[in-house]
Amino acid sequence: MTQDTPSFFTLDRGTVSTAAALIAPVDGRYRMLASAAAPAAIDPEALLEDLAWRVARTDASVAAPLDDWRDWSRLEVRTFRTPRACLIAASAETGGLLEDAVAGAGWQVTARFYEPDPDLIAFGEACLDPTVDAIFVGGRDDVDEAERDQARLLWPRAGALARWRDDVAVIACGPFIERPEGVSEDRLYSLPAPEGAAATSESQLRGAAAQVGAHLVQGGEPTGIDGRAGLRASISSLAALLADRVEGIEIGAAAGSRTLAQADGELRHAIVSAAALLPSELLHDDDAADAVLLWSTTAADPATRLDGLRELALHPWSEIDREGLHLRLAALRAALERLRTGWEAGPGAGRADEDAAGVLVLSGGVFATLPAAATALAVADGIRRPGASTILHDHARVLAPLGALPVEGDRRRLLADLMDDCLLPIGSTLVTGALGQRGKSGGRLAITTPLGEDELLLEPGQLQLVDLPPGIVARLDIDPAEGAILGVEGQRLTLEVSGGLGGLLVDTREIPLELPDGPEQRRAQLEAWEGPAWMGSDR
Repeated sequence: MTQDTPSFFTLDRGTVSTAAALIAPVDGRYRMLASAAAPAAIDPEALLEDLAWRVARTDASVAAPLDDWRDWSRLEVRTFRTPRACLIAASAETGGLLEDAVAGAGWQVTARFYEPDPDLIAFGEACLDPTVDAIFVGGRDDVDEAERDQARLLWPRAGALARWRDDVAVIACGPFIERPEGVSEDRLYSLPAPEGAAATSESQLRGAAAQVGAHLVQGGEPTGIDGRAGLRASISSLAALLADRVEGIEIGAAAGSRTLAQADGELRHAIVSAAALLPSELLHDDDAADAVLLWSTTAADPATRLDGLRELALHPWSEIDREGLHLRLAALRAALERLRTGWEAGPGAGRADEDAAGVLVLSGGVFATLPAAATALAVADGIRRPGASTILHDHARVLAPLGALPVEGDRRRLLADLMDDCLLPIGSTLVTGALGQRGKSGGRLAITTPLGEDELLLEPGQLQLVDLPPGIVARLDIDPAEGAILGVEGQRLTLEVSGGLGGLLVDTREIPLELPDGPEQRRAQLEAWEGPAWMGSDR
């Protein structure tokens, strides 16, 4: 893309919704002229036509001739449902390595058997589950002879079960050379063995498993760039442009993803299938639903709340009333919590990436339904990590399509032009971690902006919302007094954050967050925390 390129569209086609934007050069730089989102069932052509004529009715001079909109270039990405897998290995160690790679590649693990002689009934039921896309069998050469022999026995068992289904893939990860009888060649895959070395953010098996998963859920037809791969690439480009650590967090209908990058490249990336906003398990698993409803502040009886959550899972585009909005916030908090758990347990965990990113970029339709302050609170609750971050929202879902550009220089030029248009400033958070005992002062926070100065007392276990408008940069001078701030005891700190629609959220609650056990006490505590976030929203 160059400044001579005419108007073009971006399309991010997800499992539940499609987001589109119209971009054109205006006065020497690219600008986003219009954007919209619609249910995935809506024809994308209708969405693009609507964007083109909306601009035409406003000011047709800023775009190419509108009659030719069908011929304009498009940057399109697609995100599909999460593939589902049953994992088999002869030992817990090999199974753990296999699961790290498969789950890290975006697969949802529905069952696991990490033993030489699994229960045949449970094993058969798991492999014949009609929702399972593939059976993975893991084996390694760098193990003792007994485990190698046991793994060789598991491979034909998996193949024998796969003969009863003509739509399940059988994937050998390791030194398996025998071809199972009765399984067609197009359902057999041979991938690298699980790595016995320390887990890294990338591995041969992880990359190969991601390719096979995409092939299976797309029906074998190539469909271009994957949406999460595009978003991942754009996060790294943003980090280079901003010369800062940037973290991308995506909560989608099918899965969640998280990318951490700095100016010289990506540090870590993970896809967590369990971090879907409304996973299918909510429809039949009461425990999964209860884990979401733990975050709910709705006052209805348990059965009504459960029905409301399952209705939302079945119809994500249903009308957003007050109860629906609060259920969406509860689902978002729970999804972010699952994303954090998967991130901390996944490949690459424990490396030097614990420091908070200076910029946090959110992607996903759920963030557009909530007030900015409620979004910041959900992030603070779900991603419990000390530090200060400025939160931006990719509200038109432009980053993933821009990540489809093959030339890094083109992507950076477009991002530099479009940053102000496509990244909505949500606000900033300062999460201090525990300050000490309740009732004792944890220090003071001085906030200096071009608009003036303000000072807050930092009391343990509190949330404070400070008005910090978009475009305003604040200097935070933190005096911990006799306590500790951000893990540093008795040392003054100075940080900078940017304002946004939700202002600045100062969070001195404990890490991890502790909620009361009793349902009424828990709901009262959540309502107290949420109160400022809903101010002015009529919710």
